[in-house]
Amino acid sequence: MIPKEKLYYLLSEFKKGNYDTNTFCDLFTVTYNVETDYELLNAKEHELFRELAKVTARFSQFEEDLKLPNVFYDEHQVKQKVSDVIRELSIE
Repeated sequence: MIPKEKLYYLLSEFKKGNYDTNTFCDLFTVTYNVETDYELLNAKEHELFRELAKVTARFSQFEEDLKLPNVFYDEHQVKQKVSDVIRELSIE
């Protein structure tokens, strides 16, 4: 599976509940930031995945982290951003 396919796979499987938020965030962040050749993404995919990767890279499940304003994202925010990306890319 090429990285672009893996990004779509991760989104779909996370939506189905097959990944917990922490695992999804780790996998998505590494796949997008390290493995993906951005030239293989269309402009919309690149923009949406880049925005999501900013959220997944800064996900925290710890209340202490979440007290810092504008630094970390919680599980609800990750799920909301994933839903937005899925809707924008018409992923089923």
